[in-house]
Amino acid sequence: MVLAVVVSAAGDDTRAELAYLDELQSQSVELAKAGDALRDVVSRLPRIERTEFVTVIDGISADIDEGMEFVEHDPPTAQFAGVRALYRQALLAWDSGITGFGSSILLAADEPENLLVVDLMAEALAELRAGDGIYVDLVAEISRDELPQPPSPMADVMLLPAEGSLVTLSVSYIDLARSPNNSLGLRPGLSVSQLLADPQWQVDPTDQAILPATDAVIFSVVITNAGNVTSAEDNLVVTLTGGPEQLRSQVAIEPLEPDQQVTVIVEPMPVEAGGVYEVVAAIAISENDSNFDDNSISVEFAVNDE
Repeated sequence: MVLAVVVSAAGDDTRAELAYLDELQSQSVELAKAGDALRDVVSRLPRIERTEFVTVIDGISADIDEGMEFVEHDPPTAQFAGVRALYRQALLAWDSGITGFGSSILLAADEPENLLVVDLMAEALAELRAGDGIYVDLVAEISRDELPQPPSPMADVMLLPAEGSLVTLSVSYIDLARSPNNSLGLRPGLSVSQLLADPQWQVDPTDQAILPATDAVIFSVVITNAGNVTSAEDNLVVTLTGGPEQLRSQVAIEPLEPDQQVTVIVEPMPVEAGGVYEVVAAIAISENDSNFDDNSISVEFAVNDE
């Protein structure tokens, strides 16, 4: 009877160990995917959107948090104490590294003149490399003959985006984060989305805009904040040339939230039948902008004489 109890207990221990290894292997697969996701992000730093970048970093942190929750529990048997300790050390290093990597990239984008961010990035990369090295030791520990083997092999996990000098990698990633016109920094992005006229113009076969016969035109300008932070109060300037003298109208643009759109209506401007004009609607940007190429629209149009 005593022998049967001992055999049963041994069987329970083995099942618990295999379940522990199975969960560990499953988490290793997700962490391997996290490393691939980070490398993809690095390859697209000059053009990746801030929201996507943050989402990826948060996702990797969530995978690490799941592992940290796992190692908070005691291992199934005493011989798994070393496995648990190594996994915990790897997770702690990765957690520090991925947090530092994310914050360094965003700091570089938000503060292009910051001189400390390269050092901060190098420290984050050192943590990621340390975590990768400890994980190699973890896989070796799991492979010991004394331990049962997981149902599937442990995945290859490497969170460090690339091999090489940490200083060289750090400078490279910070330079990418500071690429001109990227979408990582906190910047508004006011753009002139549309320029409309009342009466409404039509386009003839030669692509010339034509207004019906009128002695005045009212311009409406659609403005969008395509950036990722609220814009400052700026001014819209609408200029009409082609008549006896240049006409100019200025209208204040209230601060816009990201993705918010507003239509600004300009006071009527006089025109003459048969005349040819050009109207330019331009935003007078008072601060940094995510894209200075979309701050104005110009349209050349003719007015019918009948």
